[in-house]
Amino acid sequence: MPATIYALSTPPGISAVAIIRISGPDSFRVVGRLCKLKNPFKLDKRKTHLRKIFSHDGKLLDEGFVVCFDKGRSFTGEDMAEFQLHGSNIVVNTVLNALSKLSYTRSAEPGEFTKRALENNKIDLFQAEGLSDLLAAETESQQEQALTTYSGYMSKRIGGWKESVVKMLSIVETVIDFSDDVDTSDFVNSLKGDLEGLEEELIKERVGFKAAESLRDGFEVAFVGKPNVGKSTILNYLAKRNLAITSKVSGTTRDIIELRFNLEGLPITFLDTAGIRHTEDEIEKVGVNNSIERVNRSDVRVFLTGNNQEIKNFGVKHLKTDIVLRPKGDLSGSEPSISGKTGKGFNYLLKVLKKRFDNKTREASFITRTRHLEKVLCCLKNIRSIQEKIENKNYEVEIIAEEFRNILRNFDGLLGLVDTEEVLGEIFANFCIGK
Repeated sequence: MPATIYALSTPPGISAVAIIRISGPDSFRVVGRLCKLKNPFKLDKRKTHLRKIFSHDGKLLDEGFVVCFDKGRSFTGEDMAEFQLHGSNIVVNTVLNALSKLSYTRSAEPGEFTKRALENNKIDLFQAEGLSDLLAAETESQQEQALTTYSGYMSKRIGGWKESVVKMLSIVETVIDFSDDVDTSDFVNSLKGDLEGLEEELIKERVGFKAAESLRDGFEVAFVGKPNVGKSTILNYLAKRNLAITSKVSGTTRDIIELRFNLEGLPITFLDTAGIRHTEDEIEKVGVNNSIERVNRSDVRVFLTGNNQEIKNFGVKHLKTDIVLRPKGDLSGSEPSISGKTGKGFNYLLKVLKKRFDNKTREASFITRTRHLEKVLCCLKNIRSIQEKIENKNYEVEIIAEEFRNILRNFDGLLGLVDTEEVLGEIFANFCIGK
């Protein structure tokens, strides 16, 4: 029998209301103990009840609302209760201390409430990850992406894919069972259309993965240029504060400085990189090399140069998505240019970036994590293996059946039905304690 767990589910610190969440077989027993109720099981479920809350030695701790949930109608799929308290630190701490004194309760681990919801089939792993992303969302686009995942949209799509594979597998197993009575090749060839349809959908997810991942984590935009070209000044203008040190001394910026930015709902991380040049200074050389590596991974590079030929000397490949601006636009009339001192060119830059990333988000798939991509790639490998065997007419039907079973296993892995405890532990470790 699982332990009854508890945790503060609202942010720590002073607030109007603080909520302590309890889940497990003894949840109602906890309510009875702290509220001095002879029969807490008689409390109307899913309704608020104003009750006094006491410590183990009978000291009044607070007066607040108590809500109980039957396991069939709770988030975790277990009996649950909530104490809605006055949000002072002392009230919260004394109630948590009272809970710790009970022999049948323990403090929850990170993400344990959501993990129990998964284990009790209230949600699947895709939805759990969507909830995690929703809690971490900083922009409207991240919120929309996370809610789509949490709503079960992708889970339903995977369910549809599973139905298609089960249908194809049933055909193959019919061939195995009645191989003496049916034409094997005709049955196997009938799989081609459904296989191609499934392959096409999975390819779309694979192609759109990078955009989806960037949307979840934030698109990266790197400012690239020689030392003293104005990169740090530009970053400070965007941040509206002195985030980066500026100086006339070349090589001042050595570490990569990041700025999170909300561009009309799109998450962007601007990068101030070390000025790219040849140097004998060992520390600056490390900074330059790190900058080149990070720049090459960025979604968009903004080259600050008045000479396009210079780009070839920066050690990074110039892509069509990159932007070239003349630096220190307050001193030059050439366009397009940008100035971190006057703000010239910023509207142009943000407009171009918005257009670029809007186009990328339209390409985004619904798989957002490396774990998802790995499963999709495995499925595509299995599909192509089946297609090759059918095309070459060199196969054993039993092997094709096993390939289909492997696809089903990968789909189940996406939903968390067959994942190991290590994988689940890594995912839920990123949750807050009260979720």
